[in-house]
Amino acid sequence: MKSTYERLEQMEKRVSQEGFKNPKGIGSDIPHFVLDYPPQDELQVRVYLKNMLKRTKVNIKEVNLFEFLLSFFEEDEMEELYEVSEEEGLRGLNDVIEPILNEGNTMIQQFKDMTEESELIFITGVGTAHPFLRSSQLLKAISSKGYKKPIVLFYPGEFTGLRLKLFSILDYEDDYQLSRIS
Repeated sequence: MKSTYERLEQMEKRVSQEGFKNPKGIGSDIPHFVLDYPPQDELQVRVYLKNMLKRTKVNIKEVNLFEFLLSFFEEDEMEELYEVSEEEGLRGLNDVIEPILNEGNTMIQQFKDMTEESELIFITGVGTAHPFLRSSQLLKAISSKGYKKPIVLFYPGEFTGLRLKLFSILDYEDDYQLSRIS
């Protein structure tokens, strides 16, 4: 099996190829890909992507799921979230966050606004947003509204071809139509 670094290099070549950003043919209706990797390689992936985004000619928008989650809250609301987490723990915090993410098209519109100018989207920060925002939750929401831009999900865990296992142990990520990119 290839190392994470080799797979990142392969992914970079693939997304730079002509036609990747505008796929045609069978399976091109939802051009969403995953690059799964051992969770212990997280820093290697972050450094590689940071450098890749500096050198590429492709207009790529990185959406860190944790930062995306925080973008729903003003500074004073963040303080309230902190207080809720101190008093009620993760469950209480999740009870506050979940309705906001599920409110109408808020999450979908926020994502579209962030990625409007890009040709390709990289989704990172999957582990840091857990358990409040799951990658499959976002992907299903945007796909249901006809979002067709290519997305690469960087996933610290396993992709079996059918299921995602966060950190290679949490096996409750919803099924979602993805293809392995490398």
